[in-house]
Amino acid sequence: MSTTPHLRLAGPPAVTVDDFYGRYARYVARLGFRLLGRDDGLDDLVQDVFLAAAAARVVSKSEHELRGWLATVTVRLAGRVLRRRRLARFFGLDEGPDERLLSSGAAPDTVAMMAQLYRRLDAAPTAERLAWTLRYVENEPLDEVARLCGCSLATAKRRIAAVQRLLTEDDDDA
Repeated sequence: MSTTPHLRLAGPPAVTVDDFYGRYARYVARLGFRLLGRDDGLDDLVQDVFLAAAAARVVSKSEHELRGWLATVTVRLAGRVLRRRRLARFFGLDEGPDERLLSSGAAPDTVAMMAQLYRRLDAAPTAERLAWTLRYVENEPLDEVARLCGCSLATAKRRIAAVQRLLTEDDDDA
């Protein structure tokens, strides 16, 4: 008899945490990687998301709701990681993105461009960076960005615009 917690999806059959992890770990890891901009801390982020799911004993009527819940938790936990990195950078303990960690198999110029983008994003406040990344890297609609960030639509738009200005100013300075 298994003592593994179960998460209920659509219908009566329960899904074990292992099954749940197997089904959604790649999705959470992909989203987490794009929000964080590198592998550093990604494994811990994915584990924390599924620990939160097990602790919350997630019950969902649809796969769409479940993915939305996972995305919300991933965004919130990624924000914590980014805030810790910012603090570490302040004390000189974090050097920023390493181009080797950004992408495996991508063209060198693409990897360099992504490293430069994430270095610029490191200068943005965490909430603004998350909103911008969800909008322009994940291609989420504005209302979904606002939901995932836990803010109003107007606030999400302001956050995205602030990062866009930061990136544009950097382009003008280059």
